[in-house]
Amino acid sequence: MSVDRRRNNSETDSDSNNKVIDWIVSSGAVLSLSGLVILAVGVLLLLAVPDLETAGKALIILSLLMLTVSTLTHLSQVKNAVVARTGRYTINTLVMVFAFGAILMLLGYISLQNSVRVDLTATKQFTLAPQTLKVLKELKKPVQATVYSDPEQVIQEQIRIQADNFFFEFNKRNKDFTFQFVDPDLKPSLARRDGVKEYPSIVFKVPDSESNPHILSPTSFGENLVLSEQDLVSAVLIATGQKQKIVYMLTGHGEKNINDGDIESEGFGLARAGLVGDNYIVKSLNLKQSESVPDDAAVLVVAGPSSSILTDERAKIEAYLANSGRAMFLIDDAADSQMNQLLNKWGIHLPNGTIIDELSSANSDPRSPIVRRANYLGGHQITEPLDDTFFVEATGIVDVIERAPEGLPPNPDEINITHTPLAATSLVSCISMKQDDMDCSDPAVINGPFPLAMAIESIAMVGQEAPKVDIGEEIPTTHIIVFGDSDFASNKYYRALNNGDFFLNSIDWLTQNYDLISIRAKPQAFRQLVIDPKEFDFIRYSSWFLVPSGIIMLAVIAWWRRR
Repeated sequence: MSVDRRRNNSETDSDSNNKVIDWIVSSGAVLSLSGLVILAVGVLLLLAVPDLETAGKALIILSLLMLTVSTLTHLSQVKNAVVARTGRYTINTLVMVFAFGAILMLLGYISLQNSVRVDLTATKQFTLAPQTLKVLKELKKPVQATVYSDPEQVIQEQIRIQADNFFFEFNKRNKDFTFQFVDPDLKPSLARRDGVKEYPSIVFKVPDSESNPHILSPTSFGENLVLSEQDLVSAVLIATGQKQKIVYMLTGHGEKNINDGDIESEGFGLARAGLVGDNYIVKSLNLKQSESVPDDAAVLVVAGPSSSILTDERAKIEAYLANSGRAMFLIDDAADSQMNQLLNKWGIHLPNGTIIDELSSANSDPRSPIVRRANYLGGHQITEPLDDTFFVEATGIVDVIERAPEGLPPNPDEINITHTPLAATSLVSCISMKQDDMDCSDPAVINGPFPLAMAIESIAMVGQEAPKVDIGEEIPTTHIIVFGDSDFASNKYYRALNNGDFFLNSIDWLTQNYDLISIRAKPQAFRQLVIDPKEFDFIRYSSWFLVPSGIIMLAVIAWWRRR
């Protein structure tokens, strides 16, 4: 009895297995078709939906299993199909298609890894400044930039597009710079983590760093939401931990007011804003209340004093400069401010009177000289990127260092102090003491040309010996820039021509911060296509009918030849 029962169970299991095999064999076409569909879905999920990567891999495995089972259960049919002439043609076609696809993928990968973009814009909107390239090349820490913007808002999308253009170039130059775009409505937790409260905003941070991220908020982009290369480079420098240098503005003698932001005033509010944008901290300094110029001063600025700077204050400035200090003097009246007594110690004197430039002036006013590109010192870091600048009621700068006669060795002062004229008046210019003079015909005038801006590099003051240092040790050097005018950098004229750039570039040179020199916003060139109604109609109708008509004509020719 038991033997018969086991035999019956065995026969039942065998029948069940045969039924399953018969079902698989009969459903071969369904399995194959389903396997191909599932394979396509799995590949699509794997490539297009990163969050469903696991599901995509599972579907691909399932599809391969289904295709394998279908092939094994129909091995003879598959073999006959492959061996037949149509099968061989099919295989050859598939091999060619796959080979062509592989070549296209390989070419795409190579081009992606070695992409080259050509900037064809009129103002080189997508070409990074040399200083930016230097910053990226020397970037030692990884920096991640996150752009928070709402893709549904057209204005915010402008910032995202601009950031994408800049950051693509940044990443191309240094792979340690990475970036991402985040919709704050989809990932609000990320925005809260980075301290973002308004959009669009860009967050710069060093991953796994304890330092706070640096945020460019909408106020950084201006009313027109324009993203500047300067802002991005400054943000990278701040995020990597570079300390901001401090610019001290002297007060207490009627100097220009750095808190005055009225664009029609003589204040220095715009100059201060430019310094802050260039990654500087700007502070006021009253030497009547301070024992000395602070040790953390990157540069001291004396902008247009109208009253006398007292002896003890000048002594403090002199002590600061003698100790490798850096200062900028924008002087309107050297006599009343007694600044000549200080500047004479570095071989500079500002005479009384006003420059009259008959050959190059603004608005036909010879008392407002314009400096053209030819009148700059060529090749200097300050003036190289500049075009025109102009000054208002300026005075000239005179070199008063005693020079040795030609053929004799230079005097010690000539060796210790280097004067570099940065900008000068034209050949037809002079200094006049009279307020109503508009030309240089008066015999009492002092004929030019005269420097309007002078850079000074000194290892000792006039009459002093150069310090003795060990071999290989750097000699302490004083850096000074003198302008014979302060109004050119005031709010009223700061944005005129290249006045603001001249001021900022000079500060950058004084602080030896070459990385920020001349990285200014490039103007947006507007190119408008102007056409008449006939030309417009031609463009419109040709785009509607010309291409489709050409395709139809080619199709008719092909049909006619094969009929």
